[in-house]
Amino acid sequence: MRITKRQLRRIIKEEKAKLIREQHTYAPELKRDVYNPGAPPVEITDSVVTQAQISDAWPNVIYNGKDVMDLMYDDMVMSRAEDALGDISGEEFEGQEAYLGWDPNEDVFVMGFDVWLDSGMEAGIVVLNPQGRVLDVNMGGSGMYPGGRKMIRKMYPGILELRLD
Repeated sequence: MRITKRQLRRIIKEEKAKLIREQHTYAPELKRDVYNPGAPPVEITDSVVTQAQISDAWPNVIYNGKDVMDLMYDDMVMSRAEDALGDISGEEFEGQEAYLGWDPNEDVFVMGFDVWLDSGMEAGIVVLNPQGRVLDVNMGGSGMYPGGRKMIRKMYPGILELRLD
């Protein structure tokens, strides 16, 4: 069995991220209340939570009791998303994450990127399950705003937008 350089890099990144995650386990008593000190986190899976509450509380939001920042911005999750965009574009990934949303109907997170390609900038949309595994990848438009965001809202009309950059 042969392993390509890309596959080897991915394996190394995943193992490194696994070690880091084991060293820095999530502590539920730590709150991300940067903007509203002392405020409790907002649980996005609560059926009565509103878009305004999430926007006001960000980044102090949780998904089933777990910090969304720890879930979605983990090095391994980000590497998977960037690798998926590189695979679909056929080019080495060069871009910037600019959007995060959660769709309660599908129970998926949607991450959006501005992706710079040889042909210009496009929106890169990565759909992830709550464990950070890539489920789907799309590219199009001329960047996340406004084109990529419109694509996401069309794909997931009930999406709760967690982070807009």
